[in-house]
Amino acid sequence: MPPVSLTLSRRLFGLGAASLLAMPRAWAATPPEMQERPPPQLDTLKWNPPLHAAIQALVNTHGRYSKTYDPQSRPYVVSDWNNTAIVGDAQQMLFLFMLEHFSFVLPVLDFRQLFHGLAPTGPLPAPFVNLHHQPVLFDALVDDIVEDYATLLGRYGQKPPPLPAEDLDKDPALQGFRARMAFCHQALTATRGPEVAQRWMISLLAGQHDTEVSTLSRATNEWGLGAAIATRNWRCPTDRPGKAGPVAASVTQMLRLTAEMANLFQILLEHGIDPVICSSAMEDVVALFASSAEYGYTVRHDDVFGARLAEKKHIMQPVEAPHTPLPFGENKVALIRKHFQDKRKRPPLMLFVGEDSSADLLTTYTATPLCCLINHKQTAAMQPFMREASNPVPAGKTRRLYLQGRDENTGEWRPHSSSILLGDSTPSLPV
Repeated sequence: MPPVSLTLSRRLFGLGAASLLAMPRAWAATPPEMQERPPPQLDTLKWNPPLHAAIQALVNTHGRYSKTYDPQSRPYVVSDWNNTAIVGDAQQMLFLFMLEHFSFVLPVLDFRQLFHGLAPTGPLPAPFVNLHHQPVLFDALVDDIVEDYATLLGRYGQKPPPLPAEDLDKDPALQGFRARMAFCHQALTATRGPEVAQRWMISLLAGQHDTEVSTLSRATNEWGLGAAIATRNWRCPTDRPGKAGPVAASVTQMLRLTAEMANLFQILLEHGIDPVICSSAMEDVVALFASSAEYGYTVRHDDVFGARLAEKKHIMQPVEAPHTPLPFGENKVALIRKHFQDKRKRPPLMLFVGEDSSADLLTTYTATPLCCLINHKQTAAMQPFMREASNPVPAGKTRRLYLQGRDENTGEWRPHSSSILLGDSTPSLPV
C-alpha cells in the first residue's frame, strides 16, 4: 500500500499529542487548592454546540469541582466504542483485515463448525442472490466457503498470519473466500439479526493465541487508520462459481479516531467521573484502542467491557467465556447494572450510543439526563430514538436525546446534528 498522508486529529492524534491528552490526575474529594481553579473545560472541537454545552453543564454539576461530589460513589458515563468513540467498527475492520490477509488458523472441520446452526430455512431472500440472479442456499454457500478455506489453508497455513496482501490478492481462492464470507455476514445480519452475525464474526478468532489477537488488532488499526475511507466491491472469480454460484459483496473500509471522545474521556477523569466502554466488539480489540496512549484514549482497562471468548491455555475457543454473555441488547444493561449501578446506587450520568446493540440502554436508563446518539445509519430498534433526537423538544421539556453529526467521507465529526453519509454530499437527519 502506498504511503498515505495522515491527519493528526483523526488518524494518529495519540502520537506526539501528550499536551492534548495528558494522563489523568489522581482524583478524590476536591482539595482546597483546587477549589479556586476553574473546572477543566471540554474542548469545542466539532461537537454539536447544544450537546457540548449540555455535557459541560452536567460535568460541572456532578464532578469533583462540585460541592455535592461524593468520591465514594463516583458518577460514571457509559459509551459504546464502534461508531461512537471511533468512526467505524473495529470488529468489522478486523474481519475485513483477516479476510484480506487470510488470518485464520482453525483446521478445516473446526472452521466448518463455526457455521453450525446458522442456516436460515429455504433460499436466502433478495437481495442475497448470486451474480446470475439465482437464489442462494445457505448450506451451498457454506460448502463453497469451506472449499475456498481448505484450498487457502493448504497453500498458506504453514505461514504465521497475517500474510502479505500482495501475495494473496490475485489468488482466485482468496477472491472467492472473502466475497463469500462478506456475503455470508451480510446475509446473517439480514436473516438472523445483528446479534447472531456479531457472535459469528467474533467466533472467527477461534484458534488464535491471545497475543495473536492483539497482533492482528494492532495491524488492523494501522491499516485502517492509514487507508482511505472507501466502499470496496468483492466478487467471486468466474472460474470458481461453486455450488451456490458466484456472489459479490460491498464492504465499507472506514476507521478514524475521534478527538472529541478522547478529550471527553480525559475531561471526565479530571472531574472524577469514570468513563466506561461497553461494546459488542471483542473486549481485547476495544481495550487495545481505549486504554492505549498510543491512540490518545485514556479509559482504564478495567472499565472496558466487550465480548470474550473462552480460552484454553491462552487459545481462543469458538464459544463465549463462562458468565460473560455478549454485550448486546439487554446483556449490556445487565453488565452495567452488575458492575456499576448496583455498586454505586446510581444510573449512568450520560450515555453515548452508536452501536446497533444499545437500544436497551436507552429504554432502561430513562433517568439518565443526557444521551448522545451518533447520527449514522442504524437498525430498526434504534430508529425511534434517532428520530426523537432529531425533533424539536416540546415546550416546557428538557432535551434528553441529542444527535451528533459526522462526515463519513472524511471520518470527522460535524458541529451539527446532521450527518453526511458515505458517498453523499448533502447533510441529512434521520427520517
